[in-house]
Amino acid sequence: MIENVEIQLKELMLDEDFTSLQNLVNEEINLMDILRVSHKELQHSNFLAWFFNPNETHNIGDFALKEFIKIYFKENQFKNLGHETGLSVFDFVQLDFDDLEIRREYKNIDLVFLSEKNQFCIVIENKIYATESNGQLKKYRDIIEKEYPDFKHKIYIFLSLQEQQISESEQEFYVQLNYEHIIKLIEQVISSQRLKLADKTKFVFEQYLQTLKSMLNKNEEIEKVAQKLYKKYKSAFDLVLKYAVATDNSEIITKLKELIENEKTIRQFQSNNTYVRFQPNFLHDNIEKLRRNGLLLQTDDMSNNWVFLFEFNVRKTQVNFDCKIGAGDQSTREKLYNIYKKHKDVFTKVDKPLKSQWHHSFQKQILSPKDIQDFLNNDSVEELEKKITQRFRELIDKDLPKLISVLDYEINNSH
Repeated sequence: MIENVEIQLKELMLDEDFTSLQNLVNEEINLMDILRVSHKELQHSNFLAWFFNPNETHNIGDFALKEFIKIYFKENQFKNLGHETGLSVFDFVQLDFDDLEIRREYKNIDLVFLSEKNQFCIVIENKIYATESNGQLKKYRDIIEKEYPDFKHKIYIFLSLQEQQISESEQEFYVQLNYEHIIKLIEQVISSQRLKLADKTKFVFEQYLQTLKSMLNKNEEIEKVAQKLYKKYKSAFDLVLKYAVATDNSEIITKLKELIENEKTIRQFQSNNTYVRFQPNFLHDNIEKLRRNGLLLQTDDMSNNWVFLFEFNVRKTQVNFDCKIGAGDQSTREKLYNIYKKHKDVFTKVDKPLKSQWHHSFQKQILSPKDIQDFLNNDSVEELEKKITQRFRELIDKDLPKLISVLDYEINNSH
């Protein structure tokens, strides 16, 4: 076995695809990496302030801000941007931001966008690798509410490199976005025919886009070659991963994905470097009943449904499983919320008023801070995988059936 893996490793070193992969990685180097600032929030906030400013040297006017908001509308079923009333599509199309003022580090707030004539304000708290500080978001919201009480539109955004969990008290006020939103925005700016970007401006945008894609592992060419190599030399890669020293959450994420893939009662859903998601087969098997009960729109299926959200939240200090009511049609969300509230003995975290973005309903700890620390101290991948497998099985065999039984009862006994 070991001899075969050794041969695979030698073949891998000489494989032309492996050489190609090394070259592609080298090509990913960009100006922000050279200057060693790609990980610093200050430089990212500076770029965003320049990018969104209509009067800056890029000469794209308010195109970036308008596209930023349009992307949000399109990806969130055109629901209002912001807390409760928020900014509607109908209000938005009447706005222009030629008077937009952007403030950096105003009373420690990363970015504040102000348009006096539109009575419009956006607050952006920007996080790259850091997390929310205690009371930080409420403090910033209180500042804006006090200084601009008459503004019609006050929008609070928590922007992070990857999805983060923020304090429950602020979830209903802050719109949570990650840098994939910025990637889509910059791609649209670069591809826009009507902007006619100057070569130097386009170069700056492309460099920053490359920085974000590299940080989020979004290089499709590298991904394609890497997947091809992994399929060809799976045993060799698995051995390397087994004995590698853990520096991030990759071992945990890989193991969870493997367990989901091999579990017959569930199927994989859209995941990233923080959230590993699945959907119970029960939902796919009962699509018509869900539709009849108003828990799924007639035009929808489960392929891109975020209302029923089952996810492992993988952090550096712990791993939790969360059952949430996610984003989607509000009437559907409310019906699901009412069902969960009827069964609070099962959905033990549902009790608070329904949040606008996502709403906790059930939670189970998979790895505690002590489990993570033990792993980092001992570098025992086998022991970590054993714990994950054990708690995954408890979730699938004991907890998930209880959650599913509630849905099964409701869709079969409602009138």
